Amino acid sequence: MTQINKLKGEALIQLADKDFKARLTVDSIMQIEDAVDMGIIKLAQKMGDGDIRMSQILAVLLPALRGGGNDLQHKDVVSLVEQTGLVKSTAAVANLLAASLTDNSDEKEEKEGKQQEGE
Repeated sequence: MTQINKLKGEALIQLADKDFKARLTVDSIMQIEDAVDMGIIKLAQKMGDGDIRMSQILAVLLPALRGGGNDLQHKDVVSLVEQTGLVKSTAAVANLLAASLTDNSDEKEEKEGKQQEGE
């Protein structure tokens, strides 16, 4: 199973029955915002309303998958989405955005506390 580090903003998403590590970096978020012509939070809100385009799904997935260390091209991601289906691909992107936009400060504090106990 693929290991992820939530403290680094990594998330595990499933496309075409395979697990992929995904990560949205500041640079990738800027790429997404430019590609969809809106802020990432607005995009997440639109997803919550069911108002998202396939081009927006792909605009999020490609940089997120690359940020997770996957060597994929646009055509590869299109193929993954086709194999996965629109509903499951949209859910994967929604989960990724939620994970990336969630404040992990509680987890960070918990991990730091455990590290200090072990010293």
